[in-house]
Amino acid sequence: AGTGIAGLSRLAVWLIKLGIRPERIRKGHPEENGRHERMHRSLKHSLSFGNRRATLEEQQAWFDSYREEFNRERPHEALGGLTPGGIWVPSPRKWDGKTPQVSYPEGAKVYRVRSKGDIYIGKRLFLNQALRGEYVMLEEREEGLEAIIFNRMDLAYYDRRKQSIIRID
Repeated sequence: AGTGIAGLSRLAVWLIKLGIRPERIRKGHPEENGRHERMHRSLKHSLSFGNRRATLEEQQAWFDSYREEFNRERPHEALGGLTPGGIWVPSPRKWDGKTPQVSYPEGAKVYRVRSKGDIYIGKRLFLNQALRGEYVMLEEREEGLEAIIFNRMDLAYYDRRKQSIIRID
């Protein structure tokens, strides 16, 4: 995760542009993402048995083979002996390979995030370096409080009175 508001990474920014809202688990609660944590535990265990390769290409080939075994061959207790690949259903949403452009309503207060991850609103306001080159919108929610929005997702609030960002966690 990146630094700044919402802990965004470039991957998270790309997902938001695709209309996918990244979700975070609470710190210290890996059970909220149990399937993913379990996969990492199995992968780490497999790597501890000499499955490290000499080159990136060889390691990638091993990862590809491991992924195939993990998803299609090895039964999973939590799935009643089925494999993840056996129960996976593809999304009905199709992707054409193009990342859509972010757009905002006519007349909205839109700011381009500068190279250091900040916008200028009469003063420099650091948001997140992962947003460099993107556009964000500020929308008043109540007197003196504005939402900082990227592609319909509230990232944080800006308190104009205190001139500070209020994180959304």
